[in-house]
Amino acid sequence: MSVDVHAMAWHELRLKKAADALRRNGFTVEVLADGAAAGAWAVAQAAGAATVGLGGSQTVRALGIPDLLVKSGVTVFTHTPEMERAERLAVWRRAQHAAVYFASPQAVSLEGELYFLDAYGNRAGAVVFGPGRVVLLAGRNKLVRDASEARSRVRDVAAVTNNIRLKRPNPCVTAGECRDCAAASRICNVQVVLHKRPEFADIRIGLVNDDLGF
Repeated sequence: MSVDVHAMAWHELRLKKAADALRRNGFTVEVLADGAAAGAWAVAQAAGAATVGLGGSQTVRALGIPDLLVKSGVTVFTHTPEMERAERLAVWRRAQHAAVYFASPQAVSLEGELYFLDAYGNRAGAVVFGPGRVVLLAGRNKLVRDASEARSRVRDVAAVTNNIRLKRPNPCVTAGECRDCAAASRICNVQVVLHKRPEFADIRIGLVNDDLGF
């Protein structure tokens, strides 16, 4: 299937608008043409680092970044599905103190804000404070107009899709939208919004002209 150049141009305009707004809010931003460019850029942000932390980002994994980092000789701290609770917690703590931490927000607004919704808070905590550098990647599908659209995307798109992926028996899986449930298996427990870059934080953002993650 051929790429629609007009649609690509529209996506480029939105990515540029989001990038400009993020820069005004103090973030370092790069607009990347595709997944290959994003992977190369991301690994370059960890050059010289001895340790890297990863959350559960499907965007980061779709870009092949974990394998690229391991091949470069970096020690990667990330959890796996079979880990017991104690081991998982230990890995999360090491990841939060890594030289570089990779993650992806669930939404990026055209107003230059970043939205995160976590089950446990390990990713949100690392993004806010801890690692020496935070590298965030987001596909064009995560762009939203404002806070209202961000809330809808985070809860009704990203969270529902993630519940389906994780096979959680939560109401949203059958409803197709957030029910703000009180289930023990709920994964929408910690919300963080980065309105501006915190003064001492080194946060670098790669916006990719491709649909990545959810």
